[in-house]
Amino acid sequence: MRYFLPTLLCLITLAANAQKAGDKVQIESTGSWYPGKVLEVKDGQFFVAYDGWSETFNEWVGPDRIKTAASETTPSGLTKFKAGDKVEVDYGMVPEPATIMEVGENKYHIKYDNTLFGDKWVTEAQIKKL
Repeated sequence: MRYFLPTLLCLITLAANAQKAGDKVQIESTGSWYPGKVLEVKDGQFFVAYDGWSETFNEWVGPDRIKTAASETTPSGLTKFKAGDKVEVDYGMVPEPATIMEVGENKYHIKYDNTLFGDKWVTEAQIKKL
């Protein structure tokens, strides 16, 4: 009986975090959370795609690295910049103009004005206001 309650609680927790293919989620990678989508679910693992990243970054993750997608509001820790702000971000060692496309948890998704440079996720420390 003493193993029943922890097992039940574990199953309830897993069910609360259950995701299905197509769900928008947040995915933990190297200590930060990134927006993405569940592509496939198998044996309690999730095959995910990161928004704005090449499919070469798609990976299988466990339930400890996935959570329901955050709301569209700005996370409390990041308030210096908002979507649409014109900024400057280093490309290599050269500052280049860019636009904030999306505010994530502890990161900003920017798109360089020079379309050849593409887009990427950066920290607040990497951004300068224009």
